[in-house]
Amino acid sequence: MIIHGRNTVEEALRMGIVKMLYVKVNSTFDATKYDVETRTYGPKEFEHYYGKEAQVIAAEIKDIIPKKFDKAFDEILEKGSVVLLDRIFDPMNYGAIIRAANCFGIKTVLVGLDRQAPVTSAVCKASSGTIFHTDVVGAVNTATALKMLQEKGYKAYAADINGKVALKDAEFAEKSVIIMGSEGKGIRPALLESADIHIKIPMSGDIDSLNVSQSAAVILYEYEK
Repeated sequence: MIIHGRNTVEEALRMGIVKMLYVKVNSTFDATKYDVETRTYGPKEFEHYYGKEAQVIAAEIKDIIPKKFDKAFDEILEKGSVVLLDRIFDPMNYGAIIRAANCFGIKTVLVGLDRQAPVTSAVCKASSGTIFHTDVVGAVNTATALKMLQEKGYKAYAADINGKVALKDAEFAEKSVIIMGSEGKGIRPALLESADIHIKIPMSGDIDSLNVSQSAAVILYEYEK
């Protein structure tokens, strides 16, 4: 996978997961600080390969493939709370939710293996590198995975525009599963019905909704409090 963006690449370098570094000539990035093979390109050549959005630097890392839920189950229990994503196909929202989760102390993101955008360079960039500190775990059936977590004492909170509990009144458990659904269709019924509490964010503006990554950030802030 080729990733780009200064913050994302620098985080990957700090983690020691970069296989090859690509730098635009005369950039301010000091590649000599890192013990990794580097290739330098002229401005036009660099932008041809990596685009203007690369911010003068790109890197090759191994593809990020979600861990299998069954194999990662004990590790999930050890790390505590989980964000469960249901049908988030926009890579920018996906990465932004990972970033918000990390900022507010949640290091596990659970996704459906066939109901989620793949982890791409756009997801990595939107996460600002926090994905490298996050366990992305994939389940064949997220409803079944949720039930298994609930059997281990987790409490599930669904972000639901029709929820009965205002976010400010929600009391999050020490081990919580925070469920976020797609903007178009929301959370699937099987997951929604399994949630212990349906929470809503009260609105007072001219529109009645935030996008999913904004909603996640607001909810996760309240969770962390």
